[in-house]
Amino acid sequence: MTLDIQPELFNTPLEAGMRAVIVLDAFAPHAFDLKNLSLLDFYVVHVGDIEADTQGPESLHPPVEARKGEFFVRRRLVEEGLALMERAFLLDKVADENGLTFRARDVAAAMVDLMESPYNLRLREASYWIAQCAEKEGHDAFFARLESGVGRWSHEVSGEVP
Repeated sequence: MTLDIQPELFNTPLEAGMRAVIVLDAFAPHAFDLKNLSLLDFYVVHVGDIEADTQGPESLHPPVEARKGEFFVRRRLVEEGLALMERAFLLDKVADENGLTFRARDVAAAMVDLMESPYNLRLREASYWIAQCAEKEGHDAFFARLESGVGRWSHEVSGEVP
């Protein structure tokens, strides 16, 4: 008897880790902490939610009403995915004045170049667009704006007025 077991890929550390590699490659040589990488992981697939001076790519995933819940589920997956990609030597964990941050290694670009599915090409396009927006606005202001979007959803879910 043969068991035909298919590995799960959707909503796994492997998927989140590969997204982190793509995002960090787009932002190279910058390094980010878990909080900012969790924001980037959410917004790279919901890129249409980012308000910017220029029209960006369409979101890769459909919008969901409980966005805050999705964001917090992603945070755990991103953390596990970062550890997986670090063990695969695609990311470096760096201890600096900002605490623990993660940065794409030089080999990450080669891995990203190999990922040519239509979904991954759209993911790369979204990542580079987000990186350009962050550079233009300044990273601190950009991440603060992304974080306020998550805060806005928490008010929408709870019915509170911000």
